[in-house]
Amino acid sequence: MMPICSIRIVVKKLSYLPLPNVDDKSLGTELKRRRLTLGWTQERCAEYFEVRKDSYQNWQWNGIIPSLNTRKPVNKFLNLNFWDDESNSLANRVSLYRINHGLKQSELAKLIRVSPSTIHRIEKESNSVSKNLMKFVNEFIQ
Repeated sequence: MMPICSIRIVVKKLSYLPLPNVDDKSLGTELKRRRLTLGWTQERCAEYFEVRKDSYQNWQWNGIIPSLNTRKPVNKFLNLNFWDDESNSLANRVSLYRINHGLKQSELAKLIRVSPSTIHRIEKESNSVSKNLMKFVNEFIQ
């Protein structure tokens, strides 16, 4: 006996994990939200960033912050500059300069011919950096 009709039901597999709360703007939440939107696994994200899965998990759980070398790819993945606080402060601009150029504090310090601790103090917005030195660094990064 031949069936009268053939029916095929296709359903999209639902994610068992809900998207994170939109009010949470932490790096881990942004990474998880983007990953789930793309339908990627943590393993796939780790491959994308060329890191181990446990490293990616630590980012997503806000356990550690990605290294300087991976911050630019993280920004690209999120379609935003996560580390830009839009303050236009010298601390923010120095940090963004380092991210965009892949420089450690010591490498930027060597380029500018200041001590690494000066770059560190500027990024931490310490009051112990002279105005002349801040002006000098500001002119370099522009």
